[in-house]
Amino acid sequence: MEKEREAEKIILHAEEKAVKIKNDAQDKAQNVYNQTYQETLAEAKRKSTEMKEQAKKDAESEAQIFIKHAEKLKKKIQETALQKFNEAVNSILNEILE
Repeated sequence: MEKEREAEKIILHAEEKAVKIKNDAQDKAQNVYNQTYQETLAEAKRKSTEMKEQAKKDAESEAQIFIKHAEKLKKKIQETALQKFNEAVNSILNEILE
């Protein structure tokens, strides 16, 4: 009888210990999951910020190229307009002088 009670105590103690080990493992797994989730989320946010900054730089660079091109076209149009104006004035003066 005494041996049976001692065996039951050992079994009960082992079951309690197994439950504690299982609960500890679940807690640790949850903590690892939470930490990994937070790290992954932070990394995603960091990459998103980097991508946004790069997109902004790219857009600014493209805008500068577009502005330079537009300025060149404006200058060319102004030169052409001045040339056509001078040609028109010269043509009118030549008609008057003839």
